[in-house]
Amino acid sequence: MNKLDYIRKSKSLFMKWNLHALTQPFSGLLGNGMNMGHLSKWRKEHPVKGYNDFYQSTWDYTRRFKLYEAIAQQENLLEQPLDYMEFGVAGGFSFKWWMEKNQLADSRFYGFDTFEGLPEKWGAFEKGSMAYAMDSLQINDPRASLIKGLFQQTLNPFLEQYENRNRKLIHIDSDLFSAALFTLTQLYRFLKPGDIILFDEFAVPQHEFLAFKIFTESFYINYDVIGAANNYLFVAVKMKEASY
Repeated sequence: MNKLDYIRKSKSLFMKWNLHALTQPFSGLLGNGMNMGHLSKWRKEHPVKGYNDFYQSTWDYTRRFKLYEAIAQQENLLEQPLDYMEFGVAGGFSFKWWMEKNQLADSRFYGFDTFEGLPEKWGAFEKGSMAYAMDSLQINDPRASLIKGLFQQTLNPFLEQYENRNRKLIHIDSDLFSAALFTLTQLYRFLKPGDIILFDEFAVPQHEFLAFKIFTESFYINYDVIGAANNYLFVAVKMKEASY
């Protein structure tokens, strides 16, 4: 038996023996540990060129606003027209922050959410958690548009009519791996050097971080890390010219 035949036979036997029954109970723990290692390595390989509060002994969710302030000043984001896109609006706190800080008439603000909570379980959060009714946000700014539904259903119809004219600030607050990966891959063709992507749960290794890792490696994305807060839970990256 040659080497190739041996490999093929071994793989077939693993499937025949239902190997998943042995490994599946440990897949979550093993996957989390492996991707936590990838996240730790990524942090060492990508020094932050800007605001970074690492290391903090406690987590404070309000630290994201310190990151917003820092990158807004560093990148002059309040004095130029922006296309702000937020994926996972929830209660609208980040959405309203950027809308209130950037008052330019040519800026546009797009908020994507199911407004019915998480479409699937995420860690300790059950399906339907973090639901906010769209009307409860009370967003009346004429520059703002809220798009209700799964990203997989709403993003591409939106992009078909989207005019890619302003610098983009894209906020990934979708929590879920599936939602983050879908959003990043669909936005890829619209990204330009200088566009910024914010993450709200980056340090959750099997979700937003893993989606970003797969996206950047698969699409050969060249970027700088320009800010981090709350022990890398919140991260900002800026697109650069392609390196190939």
